[in-house]
Amino acid sequence: MRIKLRYGKKGLPLDFDGNITVFEGKNILPVEKPQEKISQCLKNPVGCKGLAEIVRDKKPGSVCIVISDHTRAVPNKIILPAIINELLLAEVPEKNIFILIGNGTHRPTTTQEKIELVGKEIFEKFPVYDHSATDTSMLVHFPGTDFYVNKRYVESDLKIVTGMIEPHFFAGFSGGRKGVCPGIAGMESIKIFHGAKFLEDEHTKPGILKNNLCHRFATEFAKKAGVDFLVNVTIDKEGSITGIFSGELESAFEKGVEFCRSMSTAYAEKKYPIVITTNGGYPLDRDFYQSVKGMVTALDIVEEGSIIISASECSDGVGNESFRKLLSELVSPDQFIQTIMQPGYFHDIQWGVQPLVHVLKKAQIYLVSSLPEQDAKLCKTTPFFDINQAIETALCRFGRYADIAVIPDGPYTIVELKKGKK
Repeated sequence: MRIKLRYGKKGLPLDFDGNITVFEGKNILPVEKPQEKISQCLKNPVGCKGLAEIVRDKKPGSVCIVISDHTRAVPNKIILPAIINELLLAEVPEKNIFILIGNGTHRPTTTQEKIELVGKEIFEKFPVYDHSATDTSMLVHFPGTDFYVNKRYVESDLKIVTGMIEPHFFAGFSGGRKGVCPGIAGMESIKIFHGAKFLEDEHTKPGILKNNLCHRFATEFAKKAGVDFLVNVTIDKEGSITGIFSGELESAFEKGVEFCRSMSTAYAEKKYPIVITTNGGYPLDRDFYQSVKGMVTALDIVEEGSIIISASECSDGVGNESFRKLLSELVSPDQFIQTIMQPGYFHDIQWGVQPLVHVLKKAQIYLVSSLPEQDAKLCKTTPFFDINQAIETALCRFGRYADIAVIPDGPYTIVELKKGKK
């Protein structure tokens, strides 16, 4: 069987004869003429007036367009021109429009990354700002709440949030309200959204919104901060747009989630001793910090005490120094959970490690990456540079004819165990 795993920019071919079951979502044809289609959706949105009508009603002096940062494969170069063109046709002056990058807790983008995100023409015409979760001078607090949000955003007259809807390892799905929280939230708010209590809850998992504490907090946050118009998309393996969802914050997001769930869910009849997964390729697999997302995807269908083989390039390394330090101090999963659950304890990157220890409690991780062996071991994984070698090593443990599950798209797939199966 020949399978192409999403790995880095080029992918990773997997040629293997064995008892393999592949779990993938549906193949959806990409939207034809997506920029034109987005323009149509701006005029005929879900749950609110068209964008031009909203502009005429508000007569905004400033317009903020929030986009995702360099770690997300959102097709901003298609989305932004359609939005900006609609604003200009509605007689919003160019000088009143700016773009805000929702970095969350990630590092600021470089000039080159900004150009890659929005395109050279837009970069040269419109201000593009990075959000900083820790710059208190650029945050506004809503009294009586735990909500801290970007000052430029709050002070803008028209607030447009863009993004991509896909399965998310603890918020259920990305997109929608996540563009605001954690995208442009302050650290004090992100501490709650990413906090130990939320991440330990049983409803905090991919594909789940009902009773999901992260989803609930982010939605309340975004509604308080205000979102005048949402533009979200879904994409396929090649990055082509498959669905466009625009309009009122919750209505448009819910419609997008329904579509995303239908195209990305696969169902398993049983659990497996070996599960091969990825982190969705570049840019999501550019470091180990992000790579845990694909491992979490495998949790529902991997047997206790088994092996997850994660193919994630990690071209940018492990992650920041704070993340590396926390990994170096990790003694055991149970010890880590006990530590972070103590009242008053908080580490600014603990949410990067917490899902990892959930994986480690259930399975051993074989990591196929470009990381040096020492770094891969720091991440509590067994390092491999060759996918076939990782598989052969796993088969030595479970037998030549052991059943293997493969999730080529990693976190872009929801794999559910059918009801009644164990």
